[in-house]
Formats: sequence, structure tokens, C-alpha cells
Amino acid sequence: MRELYSQRIECPHCGHHIHVSLDTTCGDQDFYEDCAACCNPIHLNMHIDDLRNKLELHVDSDDEQIF
Repeated sequence: MRELYSQRIECPHCGHHIHVSLDTTCGDQDFYEDCAACCNPIHLNMHIDDLRNKLELHVDSDDEQIF
């Protein structure tokens, strides 16, 4: 599996497309990236599935999470 990825995602708030850089050397990650257009936080959850050699990226807005 490569170490660095660039992924195009859509902001869940305004629909603007942005590019995010993903670094797989740190393992699974849960982080926030601000949208360049609307400045709202975008929640990104990255999971590395070594068994299937697959990278999963879940994108949502912070207000969509259920507690």
C-alpha cells in the first residue's frame, strides 16, 4: 500500500470539492479539515484495512454524529 494519497472529497456543508492529503504511515486516523469555501469543519475518519489492502475514508459534518 502506498504511504501518501490525495483524495478529492465534497464538503457535506456546501458541496464544494476540496483535495485532502492522506498519510497511511500513522495508521487509522480521525481528524477534521476545514472547507476552503465555507470554513466549516469536515470530519474525516480513515481506516486502513491491511487484510484487503484497502483504504476507507468516511466523510461527514460534525453535526451529523449521533451520541
